[in-house]
Amino acid sequence: MNDIFSSKEFLSNFSHEQVQEIEGKISLVESIDSTNTFLMNEADRFLPLLDEHGCLTSNGSRFNFSLKAAESQTKGRGRMGRTFISPISSGIYFSISYVKKGGITDPALATVSACVGVCRAIEKTFNVPCRIKWVNDIYCNHKKVCGILTEGIFNQTSGRIEGCIIGIGINIRTDKSFDCELKNKAGGILDGTIPSIETPSRTYFLANCYKEIKKILSSDERIIDEYKERSILNGKTVTVTPVIGDDRSAYEATVKGISDRAELVVTLADGTTRNLSSGEVSLHGTTLS
Repeated sequence: MNDIFSSKEFLSNFSHEQVQEIEGKISLVESIDSTNTFLMNEADRFLPLLDEHGCLTSNGSRFNFSLKAAESQTKGRGRMGRTFISPISSGIYFSISYVKKGGITDPALATVSACVGVCRAIEKTFNVPCRIKWVNDIYCNHKKVCGILTEGIFNQTSGRIEGCIIGIGINIRTDKSFDCELKNKAGGILDGTIPSIETPSRTYFLANCYKEIKKILSSDERIIDEYKERSILNGKTVTVTPVIGDDRSAYEATVKGISDRAELVVTLADGTTRNLSSGEVSLHGTTLS
């Protein structure tokens, strides 16, 4: 049987021809505090990433599409300052740097691109269908298997967001350390299946994620259309909490869809429409983000 969750497999399997082409941009470790924190600190060493004309500097080109991946994180971070549980030997946790000519003017696009890229990689690698829950969560078999956190790289001298770090945590199997509440919400891509000799390795899956995300970010593909099609909230009645943690601000609405700017479009009981660029939504009384 192929032990896809062994540390030896994770740290030594990167010689596979599928991933050789990105070896110069990648670093794999068994454990780290946070892959996002690591690359954010690295970004400070490479500034400026863009020149006065908005083109990538030599440092910007070197840093662009760097990848830091770990088997576990001790201080994994999610949206709104939340902790992202990152146990060893059950998933993969990684961050990708992205430097864009002219700077990052639409941060949501990076998150949207990553969501679609990971969905494509999951389906390509494991043949498991994926859906997206606005704005940054990926679901398989009705449970969250992936969360994404995008953080901007701000250059105080230029006054621009010159790039961003896209942090991605993916559960391949539900970990035994998950408590009952977390197990009700979170799952793993391969839950309910039995690993075999044909089960792809985690590094093979990681390479697919990297390649799919890089391909999208490097192209002019209109990715928002696929993001919309994969949405699990269309037509659903949800509870919207504009200010996270403030239940007094919550209200019910019906999801009409997603705008071209990745905003969640909802209709209130009085018929008015709102386009949400931030906040949290829950479905059937269960928070899904």
